[in-house]
Amino acid sequence: VAKEKYKEAEDVYRTIKISMQSQTLGNDTGEFFIREMISKRKQFSKFSASRIGSKIIELTTGYGEKLGNIGFTIIGIILVCMILYGIDGVKYGDPINGDRIIGFFETSDIQKHGILNMLGNLFYFSVVVYSTVGFGEMLPVGPIGKTTMIFEGLIGGLVLAILIIA
Repeated sequence: VAKEKYKEAEDVYRTIKISMQSQTLGNDTGEFFIREMISKRKQFSKFSASRIGSKIIELTTGYGEKLGNIGFTIIGIILVCMILYGIDGVKYGDPINGDRIIGFFETSDIQKHGILNMLGNLFYFSVVVYSTVGFGEMLPVGPIGKTTMIFEGLIGGLVLAILIIA
C-alpha cells in the first residue's frame, strides 16, 4: 500500500515539476524534482543498494539541486583525503628545498618547515588531485595514498560534473 502511495506521489510531483518547467519557474521546479526523487527512493526495498545510493546522492548533492550540499561534499572529500595523504606521506619535489617526504609522521620535515607548511602542502595536493589538474610535483608514497588518489580523482571528476550541470 505504501509503495502505491509513493508511486502516486512521484507521479504528482513529476506532473507539477513539468508544469512549472513550462512556466519557467526554475527554483521551485528543483524542489519538486527533489520530492519526486525521494518518493521514487521510498519505493525501493528498505536496505537495497538503489535506496542507499539514492540517499547518499540526496545528502551529498541534493540530486544536483542544492549547491550548498555539493560545496560541503567537495570540502569534506578534500579534507578527508588530505588526512589520508598525511598518514601515508607524499613525496614533494620542492624546487627550493629539494625532494622531501611530507606527512604527519615525518617529524624531521615538520621540525624544519613547520606544521602549517605540511598541512598547506597536503591540502594543496588534495585540491590538485580532486580538481584532476595533476601538476606532478607531488606523488603519494604508500598504498593508502595511491588508493586515495584514485578515489579522489574519480569522485572529484564526478562531483565537479554535477556542479557544472547544477
